[in-house]
Amino acid sequence: MKSITKISMIAAMLVASFSASAQKKVLEFNQLPKTAQSFVNTHYNKGQISLVSSEKEMLSGMEYKVVLQNGTEIEFDQKGNWTEVDAKQKSVPQAIIPASIMNYVRKSFPNNEVVQLKKERNGFEVELTSGLDLEFNKKGEFVRIDD
Repeated sequence: MKSITKISMIAAMLVASFSASAQKKVLEFNQLPKTAQSFVNTHYNKGQISLVSSEKEMLSGMEYKVVLQNGTEIEFDQKGNWTEVDAKQKSVPQAIIPASIMNYVRKSFPNNEVVQLKKERNGFEVELTSGLDLEFNKKGEFVRIDD
């Protein structure tokens, strides 16, 4: 029983040390990687930006976030490639949604818009205006409805 307590304490300390190692910074737009700047300039109005920040994670490196005045949040990896666009209850720009995903959503959920799009290791996660979460593989093929 004592060893379980010790292991739990050590695990808690490790989690706390990893959490404490993350460093958040507020940035200027021009401090984002060029790829991220280009993405924002292409799909959004740069004048609508309310916050640009970076966070250095111990395991995944630098991550960037842009928050727009309407609440939309865009996350980028250390190279400036978008990883998530959360437009809340507004539509994600259709230009960034893979065509196969857009076609599936239009056909299967015609009265819905994509309000969140997240690139994951094995594919994409999509949230619709109805609140449904859909999962797609890397090819953009439907996998399942996520609970």
